[in-house]
Amino acid sequence: MKLAHLKLLIIALILAVGFNFCSKKSDIDFSNIENLYEKPLPVIQKVVQGKWKWYVSYGGVVGISYTDDTFVDINDDHVVIDYADGSQQTIYFTWERLIPYNLGHETYVMWDKERNEGLWYFSAIKNDSLGVGSYPPSGSTFWQFSFGFARIK
Repeated sequence: MKLAHLKLLIIALILAVGFNFCSKKSDIDFSNIENLYEKPLPVIQKVVQGKWKWYVSYGGVVGISYTDDTFVDINDDHVVIDYADGSQQTIYFTWERLIPYNLGHETYVMWDKERNEGLWYFSAIKNDSLGVGSYPPSGSTFWQFSFGFARIK
């Protein structure tokens, strides 16, 4: 009988040690990732989900423009944009693995289901600032827009 108890105790210790190793936290610093577009989808999702203030846009004929009071809430399958004028837009998306031509690297792109076009991909995060690229619409020959979001705490 004592041998059976000893075997059960050894098995319990092995399981406890095994679960402890499996539950260790990741070594990824989710607040600073230089090449976010190279990371697996679960990492990208963990970094981008949440509430953001859209503070700057780059590209187009204007160059750089700063946005006042525009907020973005990124969820599992949709993004809600609250614009400064009080209007709101909800866009439902899936994640598609694509190559934005200006990135030259395959990454995950938020794909707008309704319009059947790419929305955004994510380049980097530094502290609470997120670099966002706009996926070019089909047939465009030049599309170089990017944005800066700041995390809302």
